Amino acid sequence: MKLNSQRLNLDYQPGEEIFTFPEETGLPFIFDVDEELTNDSVAMYTVGIMLDSAERLADLAKQSIKDSLENSGHKYHELVRGFMDFHREDVGLSVAKSLFPDEDISLLSYVKMVDYLKLKRFGSILDEGQQLFIIDLSFNPLITDELLVVYLNLNQEIVCIAHES
Repeated sequence: MKLNSQRLNLDYQPGEEIFTFPEETGLPFIFDVDEELTNDSVAMYTVGIMLDSAERLADLAKQSIKDSLENSGHKYHELVRGFMDFHREDVGLSVAKSLFPDEDISLLSYVKMVDYLKLKRFGSILDEGQQLFIIDLSFNPLITDELLVVYLNLNQEIVCIAHES
């Protein structure tokens, strides 16, 4: 089968997971799809459409992260704040400076830090019968393996944000 994508010419086998690295695809991120979805032509059609919008979806996720930081009552405020706190305060000054090279770390706001997050992985999973899209964001995967993982539904609405490593 061929993936319905404007930006990626990819053949896949139904029933087999798709997992590709940037070196294989030319995409600037890892791309993966759970094996359960590759059997479903409608789900895979949607994967292609969403893949073509991956960076826009990552920007949507980053805006939601900023919104959560600006609102202490937001359900993901503490989780996102903890992620930012770790990368600004807990990693040590030399690591923080390498993550945010153009910034004075003592003045760097959490909201400004979001601008440094990069799309590391885009994928799709089946979770409790619902197709979701995964956006892994990282400051620099060569320096830290900590991720903010944003899950979106078919309507491109954020359904969950998680901190993973």
